[in-house]
Amino acid sequence: MHRDQLVAYLDDHLNADAVTDAAVNGLQVEGRTEVRRIATAVSASAALFRAAAAWGADAVLVHHGLLWRGADPVPICGATRERLRLLLANEINLIAYHLPLDRHAEHGNNAVLARTLGLEHLEPFGAYHGLHIGFAGVFPQPLERAELIRRVFEATGQQPLAFPPDGEPVIASVGIVSGGAPEIFDEAIASGLDAFITGEAREWVLHRAAEEGVTFIAAGHYATERFGVQVLGDHLSTRFDLEVRFFDFPNPV
Repeated sequence: MHRDQLVAYLDDHLNADAVTDAAVNGLQVEGRTEVRRIATAVSASAALFRAAAAWGADAVLVHHGLLWRGADPVPICGATRERLRLLLANEINLIAYHLPLDRHAEHGNNAVLARTLGLEHLEPFGAYHGLHIGFAGVFPQPLERAELIRRVFEATGQQPLAFPPDGEPVIASVGIVSGGAPEIFDEAIASGLDAFITGEAREWVLHRAAEEGVTFIAAGHYATERFGVQVLGDHLSTRFDLEVRFFDFPNPV
């Protein structure tokens, strides 16, 4: 598949231009023209690029790329130089989608995690610059909080950090915004949700969760963002007959 055709399809499929993002979405580093093998992963790194090159990847598709808007210019030295050297020396394309891969209703991190947990009737949730980047839903039957925490553990592969209110509440509704979005806890409270799931917590969450009576679950930035790129990779493999492999570099944060 031609690289430009692949990027154009992804831009359109993920509606990449619809959201104001801190990341540069789409093609970040140009490699070879023809793409047959795609390595998918959560975050760009030298370890990923070495593994992708050893596998013979023509492109790397990630959620967290190398280019971010509004940041001070980074000298091309040290770790940055090595990452670019690996991509250029092996003619590997780097393609990245940040918020577009969070908010997508089919292949997004939040929708996939919500469905994995068993939530239904998903609706957009988590406002960011005028658009929703997460999803909220309800369980067919309300769960004990311990059961929700168990499901999150099974889905993400690591023990979540939970800030529950007093008692043992039953959880019927949950809002999810993957990664680092504790500030959206306010929206979960205002929306009357029973629980909110994101990747990272802040110091103030402990008392706020107890006082508001809403469960806050921090399940890991990396762990909550492994879903979208894998499902998207499966989609590309099926639709375009490409060889796609997910490269997992677990991160406890």
